[in-house]
Amino acid sequence: MDSEPRKPLYKALDRSHRLLFSHPRTIRDLLRGFIREPWVDELDLETLEKLPSDFISGQLAGEFEERTSDVVWRVRWREQDLYVVILLELQSSCDQDMALRMLVYVALFYQRLLKEQPLKRGEKLPPVLPIVFYNGDPEWWAPLEVRDLIETVPEGLAAHLPSLSYCLIDEKRLPLELLESLLDNIVAGIARVEQDHGAAHLSRMVANFARWLESPEHSELRRDVLAWLSKVVLPARIPGAEVPELKDLEEFRTYLEVKMQPWTDQWRDEGIRLGTEQGREEGIRLGTERGRREGERTGKLKGERELLRRLLQTRFGRLDDAVDQRIQKADSEQLLTWSTRLLAATAIDDIFSRAKH
Repeated sequence: MDSEPRKPLYKALDRSHRLLFSHPRTIRDLLRGFIREPWVDELDLETLEKLPSDFISGQLAGEFEERTSDVVWRVRWREQDLYVVILLELQSSCDQDMALRMLVYVALFYQRLLKEQPLKRGEKLPPVLPIVFYNGDPEWWAPLEVRDLIETVPEGLAAHLPSLSYCLIDEKRLPLELLESLLDNIVAGIARVEQDHGAAHLSRMVANFARWLESPEHSELRRDVLAWLSKVVLPARIPGAEVPELKDLEEFRTYLEVKMQPWTDQWRDEGIRLGTEQGREEGIRLGTERGRREGERTGKLKGERELLRRLLQTRFGRLDDAVDQRIQKADSEQLLTWSTRLLAATAIDDIFSRAKH
C-alpha cells in the first residue's frame, strides 16, 4: 500500500547511487571488498576509467531507453593491453528478467565497441563483469543465469542456448561482521548505513565517511556522500524531516544529533495520537461508553509501546526478543521512564539497567 509514496524516494536513491558509483574510489572498494576472486588481485586499479554514460544507451530507443545499465567502467588486467569491463546495474527492486537485461547490455556494449574498433583477424573482445548491486528490502529471487529463464530443451539443444550469469550483491543481506571487517571501504559503509542499525550507528558511520574521505582528492565523492545522506537516508529514516543545505559531513553529524530530540517528541505525540484513535474506534465498535474509554486507554498504551520500539530501533537497530517482551509488559509510567533515558543512552542497556523488575 505504501509503494506509491516511496517511489520518489526510490528514484532519489537510484540517482544517488549512480553518483556514488561514478567515482573510482567506490568501484575500487567494490571490487576489493565484494568480488572475492583471485583474478581481482591482478587488476591495476589505478587504470580505472569510467566510460561515457551513453556508451550503451545511445543504441537503444523507445521503451528500452530507460533500461540501460547504470554505470560502465573498464580497468586493466595484468600487464597486457586487455581490459575487464565492469558493467554495474543499480537496483532497488527485483526483476525477473535481470539476467536477460544484462545479456542485452553486454551484447550492446560489444556492438558499440566493434563499431568504433573493428576486430582484426585473431583479435578478441574484452571480458565483461556484469554486477547487480541490489538495495531493496525483500530478498532477491530472480535467476542469476540466462539459461534459467529458458524452458527445458531436448538433449543436444542446450549447447546452442545463450549463457550469461551476473554477480549479485544483495546489500541488505550482507553480514554486518563482513562489513565491519572491511576497513575504509566506502561500499561497506554505504551498506552499513542502508541496513539501518540505528541512529547511534549512523552517527558513527558519518564520522567514518568524514575520516575516509578527508583527502582533497575525494572532495567530489565526499559531496555526493553528503547529498545521499541528506536527501535519501534521513528522509527514509525520519519521514517528514526537512534537512537544510549542509556544508560538510561534520556539520551533518552535528545536525543529526541536535535534531534527534525534536524528532523524538514528534514521534511520541504521533504514536500516542494514533494509538488513542485506534482505541476509540474499537470502543465505538463495541458500542458502549465503557468500551470507548477502555479502548482509548488500551490504544494509548499500545501506541506508547510501539513508539518506544520504533525509537529504540532507530537508535540501536533491531531489538532482541527479551527487550521486546519487556516493552510489551510495561505500563505507561515505565514506558515514560525508559523514553526519558533514550537520548542520553549510548547503549540499549543504559535504558533498562535501572528499570523496575
